Amino acid sequence: MPTKSAYLWGAGLTVAAVAAMAWSAVRPGEGVGAAAVLWAEDAWRASADWYQSGPGDRRPDWETSALYVVNADPDRGAALMTQYGCGACHVIPGVTAARGSVGPSLDGFADRAYVAGVLPNQPGDLVRWLMNPTTHAPQTAMPDLGVREGEARDMAAYLYTLGGG
Repeated sequence: MPTKSAYLWGAGLTVAAVAAMAWSAVRPGEGVGAAAVLWAEDAWRASADWYQSGPGDRRPDWETSALYVVNADPDRGAALMTQYGCGACHVIPGVTAARGSVGPSLDGFADRAYVAGVLPNQPGDLVRWLMNPTTHAPQTAMPDLGVREGEARDMAAYLYTLGGG
């Protein structure tokens, strides 16, 4: 298994390469080069902070980070599940009146291997499922509700908060 310094070197080289490309595209005297350097420093700092914020053994939780949905708000996702009436068919912990019995309970969703038994339980696949389930499983009872991508990302982020405990 690679060491912490190997991960940091890899992240650092990536950030440095992106910063160098951005800097080389700017003419001397323009302020964008300085902005690129600041962006690279911020990216490096965010990567280091993420690595350091892991569990007590200072190892990142790769399984949890694999379920991170970029640019999503789990609180908004719970509200959207109420708005779209997901609780009419599913039991969804933390979602008001979500006590349906047509579809499976979504308790412990983050720990599942598959989405609806047809797609790997990964953020991109879950978002696509929420947007258009019948594309992936034509015989599914889950209806296409017209969920937009941003909404599906928020809903997915909420579902990934539902671990098995």
